Amino acid sequence: MYSPVLSEKATKTIYRLKRVFKKPMTEIADHLIQQSLKSVDKSVICDVCIGEKNNNCGDCYLSRKEG
Repeated sequence: MYSPVLSEKATKTIYRLKRVFKKPMTEIADHLIQQSLKSVDKSVICDVCIGEKNNNCGDCYLSRKEG
């Protein structure tokens, strides 16, 4: 799986949050991603994935099945 590289600014910001909340940076980043995806129109994303025969919805925060 592709692992994106964060900008230095994003890394420093997540590091600062890690220090305040005393949680691993990966946990902080995961939480930020989950929160930001709440405003995304899931139906558009799901339609593209399903059209590409990608139905592994259980591993996606955008899955319609997630609620």
